Amino acid sequence: MAPDTTAVTGEAREGTIRSADGTRLSYRAWPAAGARLTFAVVHGLGEHAGRYDRFARGMAAHGMATFALDLRGHGHSEGRRGHVDEWTQWVEDTIAFVAHVEGEAGGEVVPLGHSFGGVVMLSTVRSGKLRQTKRFVLSSPALKLRVNVPAWKATLAGVTSRLAPRLTLDNEVDPATVSRIPEVVAAYRTDPLVHSKISSRLYAEWASAAADNLEHAGEIRLPFLVVAGDADRLIDPAGSEELHRRAPTSELRMFTGRYHEPFNDIGSDEVFSAIAEWLSK
Repeated sequence: MAPDTTAVTGEAREGTIRSADGTRLSYRAWPAAGARLTFAVVHGLGEHAGRYDRFARGMAAHGMATFALDLRGHGHSEGRRGHVDEWTQWVEDTIAFVAHVEGEAGGEVVPLGHSFGGVVMLSTVRSGKLRQTKRFVLSSPALKLRVNVPAWKATLAGVTSRLAPRLTLDNEVDPATVSRIPEVVAAYRTDPLVHSKISSRLYAEWASAAADNLEHAGEIRLPFLVVAGDADRLIDPAGSEELHRRAPTSELRMFTGRYHEPFNDIGSDEVFSAIAEWLSK
């Protein structure tokens, strides 16, 4: 799908595409001269493509390029902040984005989903609509929460998903849980494109999608790598472990002491090397 607009900003290039329903989606691209492989990254809840600069630079050192999407309701993309009417809207966003990257990049495109984006990526792979995808990567997929969501809020989300689906709640993300690097945490707190919103409908849709992906993980035929930190205080790494047990085509790399964002934490070069090594097999 051709972009509506493209602009060059420093080393990163920004542009937009349209999802299946016409929603305008923003993305950012970090070219790497002579790249043999390009990542198509889908971010986590409340964040945006611009936060993957560290990942893009890390993988560029291994000769790999990166594109990263702003899902609807995030970053510079259209849509109500932290809301989807149904999970398939994010799946359709991802399908359109990966297709666009495939049209732009030379060589193989490897989809990658982080946190909530990891659940989106699992749903998208299972849809069977990433026909050129040979393998994919997940980072701290949000299959099970470790953060304590008050029982009243979880119950309220279930009820209001039907009665008031756009009711917005706080997503309970403590910025201190994303990384052990103070500068990363400070940047997260002050980033104007980071938000703490999640609608009751999105919460219900995520919970259903996470459970469905775990239940049907054994049906995934594509090989995939899961990277996660055993000290993640936001998303329970037990979800990654269960996914790995259920999916014979998966490989799990659990990093000791790492927080929720392996790409933005102390020792991230080790994570970048692990991904590059897996992709070289």
